[in-house]
Amino acid sequence: MTKKEMNELADMIVDKLLTTYIRENATWYTSSTMDDIYNQFKQKPKKRTKKKDTESELLGDLAKLLTKLEYHKEKEEYELCAELQKEIDIVNEKLSKL
Repeated sequence: MTKKEMNELADMIVDKLLTTYIRENATWYTSSTMDDIYNQFKQKPKKRTKKKDTESELLGDLAKLLTKLEYHKEKEEYELCAELQKEIDIVNEKLSKL
């Protein structure tokens, strides 16, 4: 196989790869809605399984949650902020009962 034939073969391979890639992306961009895209990348909040009993554990959790809340406020991810606020309220209730 000559160098010219190898270059032609490489060009055909790249052309097929790019054509397939562009076709698939065009389909994805035209058929996906913002809700589909959002739900694909949205992270689910972690469920708490361990019961926190001590004040120091609860304060540690509260600090983590408040840090996460500020981070997501800056990124304007308000749905996550609402979920974090619910968790913060639960921790605050537990702290007030101690």
